[in-house]
Amino acid sequence: MKDITSTIIVFAILLFTLTSCKEHRTIRNEKALTLQEKDSLKYEHIKGKFYKDNYGKLFEQKAYAVAGEGEMVNSQIYFDSLVYISSADTVIEKSLSEVIDLSTYTDFGGGTMYSKDQNNVYYSNASSGGDFRLLVVGADPNTFKPLSDYLYGMDNKNIFYRGKAIEGLNYNRHQILYTLDTTDDFIDYIIDDKVVFYNGDTVEGADAKTFKLVNGQKWSAEDKNYKYECCGQRFE
Repeated sequence: MKDITSTIIVFAILLFTLTSCKEHRTIRNEKALTLQEKDSLKYEHIKGKFYKDNYGKLFEQKAYAVAGEGEMVNSQIYFDSLVYISSADTVIEKSLSEVIDLSTYTDFGGGTMYSKDQNNVYYSNASSGGDFRLLVVGADPNTFKPLSDYLYGMDNKNIFYRGKAIEGLNYNRHQILYTLDTTDDFIDYIIDDKVVFYNGDTVEGADAKTFKLVNGQKWSAEDKNYKYECCGQRFE
């Protein structure tokens, strides 16, 4: 009986020890998955969100959303070394190390998706799966400034939406129409002397000379020909 009791006690202690180790290991794994502690140790912090690895290659620390328990959403940390350059139907990948000038790099702040250095302007195309740093082709870093709507920016020649110049816009005759809701500074439309643009695209059939935003109606904008709901769609 004594031997049986001793065996039970030893088994209970062993079971408790294994269970405790398993719980501890699970917590460590979840923490490592969320923060990527092991990967972080491979990089040396340089400036802001920029790091270098042991070979001197430049990386940017980023995050994307991953599902947690219940309705919780966790952030997964990762490191990206690429800048994307888009032209026509071609996307070129280049290394951060050969494109970005860290000594003059600056974030504009204020929630905008744009940043710049002495040579280029950049746009962070963010999504739940992470974000991609785009080089804003044709943007002048000396005159570029972000607009109050975080998706837009402008320099002395172009207005940019999501990192791309709005094609066909007469810059010298442009007018920015901000939403009439005074609680935010989002851009509804941009017009010039001939064309109305919504999110960088032409609103087909819209008359730029008479186009205006309206309040208190079932539609949000109108011209001499049509009424428009949100997104530049005609109100029927």
